[in-house]
Amino acid sequence: MSTKALASLIAILVVLPAVAIGEVYPKSSRVDSRLRYTSYHPDQVYRLNAAIGRACFIQFAEGEQMEKYYTGDSEAWEVGKHGNLVAIKPKADTPETNLIISTNRERVYVFELALDKRAPMYGIRFSYPNEKRKQAKTKQLKAALAQSIDPNRQGNRNHEYAGSGDTSIQPEEVFDNGSHTFMRFAEGQRFPAIFATGIGGERLINPSVRDNWLILAGVERQWRLRDGEAVLCVRNDARPKRRRDNPGETTHRGIMRAAQ
Repeated sequence: MSTKALASLIAILVVLPAVAIGEVYPKSSRVDSRLRYTSYHPDQVYRLNAAIGRACFIQFAEGEQMEKYYTGDSEAWEVGKHGNLVAIKPKADTPETNLIISTNRERVYVFELALDKRAPMYGIRFSYPNEKRKQAKTKQLKAALAQSIDPNRQGNRNHEYAGSGDTSIQPEEVFDNGSHTFMRFAEGQRFPAIFATGIGGERLINPSVRDNWLILAGVERQWRLRDGEAVLCVRNDARPKRRRDNPGETTHRGIMRAAQ
């Protein structure tokens, strides 16, 4: 080949876009090589070799089902589903094509279908390592969050709370840790509704419940507790204090009494 021809070939190769073909051949089972395993990736194409007269299944995650499928040659392949299984079977002698499956988990699977009578696949099972890692991380974060708001595990506690109102709905203890407020009520006591108070008025709070504790996200200047006609105001005195406290209030480690 002349230098000029070689240069022209190199120029053509540089101009043409690079095409990477990276089909995945699912790994064989140690028990029977006709059964295969592979992990799911949304950008991966999976090779599926079949044989005339033989069916093959594709198994997704528990609870995952095929919603729609598309194939380049619908006459050459028979496709059916049952639960998290999809069964396919070639019907033509030359059914080489592709298969795209969308599922109720918003996943898309892409397969390259071909015949291989010497080594047909009877089944492909998918695993989801990325999903397992996400689930493990979510579980870890939930455990850390649960521990972070465990009333019995709080080290930095502000008990400087005062209150006045109806003692029938008062908590036995109130403190905050800088990010959450904790209210402990007597055993068997009905929990009152909790409101944060501010310039815009009252705002109903949806607390977490742990045993006889109510755990409120946030630290407010004042909380208002309501149960029917009973009302109790709980003030955080660790915030900027007034010069003169209400003589009808107490700041004794979160225990409140009604104003006289």
